[in-house]
Amino acid sequence: MRIVAVRTIGFSALALLGLAGLMLNTLPAAAQGGPGRGNTAPAVTIEDVKVERINERVAAVGSARARQHVTLTTRVAGVIAEVTFEGGQLVEADQPLVRLNDDPESIAVETAEAQRAQAADQVERYKRLNEGTVTRVAVAQAETALKVADAALRRARDDLGRMTIKAPFKGIMGLSSLEVGDYLAVGSPIAPIDDRTTLLIEFTVPEAVVSQMKVGLPVRASLVTRPGEPYEGKIQAVDTRIDPVTRTLTVRAEIPNPDLKLIPGSTFSISIRLPGNDAPVVPALAIQWDRKGAFVWRVTEENAVERVNIAILSRDADRVHVDAPLKAGDRVVVEGGASLRPGQTVRSQAS
Repeated sequence: MRIVAVRTIGFSALALLGLAGLMLNTLPAAAQGGPGRGNTAPAVTIEDVKVERINERVAAVGSARARQHVTLTTRVAGVIAEVTFEGGQLVEADQPLVRLNDDPESIAVETAEAQRAQAADQVERYKRLNEGTVTRVAVAQAETALKVADAALRRARDDLGRMTIKAPFKGIMGLSSLEVGDYLAVGSPIAPIDDRTTLLIEFTVPEAVVSQMKVGLPVRASLVTRPGEPYEGKIQAVDTRIDPVTRTLTVRAEIPNPDLKLIPGSTFSISIRLPGNDAPVVPALAIQWDRKGAFVWRVTEENAVERVNIAILSRDADRVHVDAPLKAGDRVVVEGGASLRPGQTVRSQAS
């Protein structure tokens, strides 16, 4: 009886196995996990690679100063007789600003003029006389006296001119506390004057871009307090040595200021766009990452994908400049590349 039971159970198991095999044969190939499953290419979004010029930008901060700026002083001592300027006034070159009491110098000029006129009359009188009447020695002495008188007159006029302090160039006068009657010693400061029709801004750039700093290179400057108002200028001078401590180079830019709106001493942010190189541009969504770094999937002519390692150079919104062996017209996977494998066939779908 026990043997018969075993045979019955074995027969039932065989029957069940046969039924399962029949059911499997009737299922679709895709449900069985057969070859049909691998033949379905994943749908991805594809875009063409573009090659564009990448422009590097150098940013810096610097303080501005006037193109010409001096603090006026006096070369002689004296008492102020007149002050002819006010702080903030625009003055012309050679315009009188301060006059010292010049009575002694004026008298000296009048004396020198009289002596010069007397010497000139003597020479002229000798010239009208016959050669036999006046010796050549007397004529030579008269001419020498005239030259001495000329020199004395020039000296007296120069001394008189020093008593009036004039503007060395056209500019804006600074504040001064001078009053009529004040005594000025030699070298006493009078007031600053700035020619701010052009402002000069000095700043430093890193060693990596030193070779690209050229005189005439365009720059854009904006006040730190008003960043929305850019001013165009250019590099005016480049230093000859790199600072050994900071590894930076000093550069000077000039910014036109025809309306005198900008004030020396203001802080500016400087931006310089350097001429760059051509580089491939890919959508930001096309970039994948793994433990080996960044890469994109390039689609071959056979619609298979291959990995291309990249290095990111710059990012502009949803576009990225990369360093990679890509050329214009290459196709890269933008969406749907997360689970791809090298050599896998893909099919394009509308983005």
